[in-house]
Amino acid sequence: MIGSVGGSGALGLATAFMKQVTATQDIEVAVIKKGQDIEKAQGDSALKLIDSASSVTGTGRIDLYA
Repeated sequence: MIGSVGGSGALGLATAFMKQVTATQDIEVAVIKKGQDIEKAQGDSALKLIDSASSVTGTGRIDLYA
């Protein structure tokens, strides 16, 4: 496709295409990182909830029947 475009326009077209691909990849990475941040926050919240909701016995184990 790029080979069918003659002259200096081919270089500009290829550069524009590569910039678009790079921008798309940057967006995809940002979305994945945001998802990881959300999962980490949910995990931390779950651990805090478990710590605050259950009593710990003298042996250091969680008493699930309390």
